Amino acid sequence: MNHIQLEQLPRIHREAIESAGYRVLRWENAREVLQARVSKGRITGALGDFLARWLPTTKAAANELEWKLTFDVISEGIRISDGSMALVESPIEHALLHLPALRSFWSSELRQQHFTALKAIVSAAWIMDEAPVPSGAVIHGLGITAWDQLERVHGHEWDRRDHILTARAPAGLIINARYERNGQGQVVLSSVEAMP
Repeated sequence: MNHIQLEQLPRIHREAIESAGYRVLRWENAREVLQARVSKGRITGALGDFLARWLPTTKAAANELEWKLTFDVISEGIRISDGSMALVESPIEHALLHLPALRSFWSSELRQQHFTALKAIVSAAWIMDEAPVPSGAVIHGLGITAWDQLERVHGHEWDRRDHILTARAPAGLIINARYERNGQGQVVLSSVEAMP
């Protein structure tokens, strides 16, 4: 691995990497709120039933003093591809972050700016639920009405694991970033390394 300076990266990548550690912790905290609401039955109806079926029970790592995130630098920007937090490693958590029915929840719990930034760096994923898509509706982001139409979506290679669909990212520069909490409890980027 090569130690690189943040200044060597384009500004938009640099800013995304610098703030990603903080934003992922906010995501983790919001995810705990979502889990509590579902377990207490505060989310009802079709969304509540869906979440009761698909929402995994996670254990937060928000008290960790140090963690890492791995990013793929691709033509569209950067994407988190791995990390030392269970939330980042789980495709179902990516799908829940991008789920249109949870958009208002994430916007209020994370604040819109952080939600938008997280969606940009967390790869889209879909939960391949067997429930039929309502008449006249499409699967958000794919433009299809059923999972058997997936071959119609061009320009992507797909990974399927445990009913979760993710778009496979093209290979690019890999950046490992390490974050820690400083003496005031703030999240700071402590090091960045690149792998060609």
